[in-house]
Amino acid sequence: MLSQEPQPSRFFPYYLRRSLYASIVMIGVLLFIAYTVRWIGTAPFLYWDERIQAAIFPDTTAAHHKLLPVAVFITSFGSFRVSLLIALGIAALCRVYLRSRAYAFAVISSFTAMWVLNTLIKEVLQRERPSLQHLVEVGGYSFPSGHAMISMGFYGMIFAIWAIERKIHERSIFLPCVLGTLLILLIGLSRVYLGVHFPTDIAGGYIAGIIWLVFTVPVIYWRARLQGSLPPSVPRP
Repeated sequence: MLSQEPQPSRFFPYYLRRSLYASIVMIGVLLFIAYTVRWIGTAPFLYWDERIQAAIFPDTTAAHHKLLPVAVFITSFGSFRVSLLIALGIAALCRVYLRSRAYAFAVISSFTAMWVLNTLIKEVLQRERPSLQHLVEVGGYSFPSGHAMISMGFYGMIFAIWAIERKIHERSIFLPCVLGTLLILLIGLSRVYLGVHFPTDIAGGYIAGIIWLVFTVPVIYWRARLQGSLPPSVPRP
């Protein structure tokens, strides 16, 4: 439960303020991690990156090489074009069917923030991608993984909204939690499988997305509780 909950009319300014806090904390945490690792030395982290990659990357003789089409399909959910279409579709659904501007705004803002902040952090840190053969076309730097940030911060928001809707209608949130976790993990795993990211890139993206959700989801939940308590004659904001 939020402390010092704002008035209903102040939802959007309050959400934007929390988003700003999330962005500042996210950038600070990732920069702190990156520069701490450089200070300590990258060798131990590269050792584990390479060991995990060796187990996941599909050598042509490996049995799991047959999963390549599946991995390409899963990873497409983290691409800009697909995630943009999903963002617009879910936002429209929230606005028209659920009559909630708050949900729609949360979906679009999460999509935008993850892509903008990921690009900014990558340009600052400039970590090169793995030297493995890339099984899909990629560009730009490696840390943090944009697909991991999108999966956690953007898809995580969508599944959080689904869970919130079920909770305020006194239904189990088991399904959105399980499906959301599965999608997030599979998107991150697909990037390592395809040879375009180190496991630590995925971890960095997940950390960034979690920070975003920690700051923003409580605001959405507070607003949803208020909307759920309104009588049918009162328009939902």
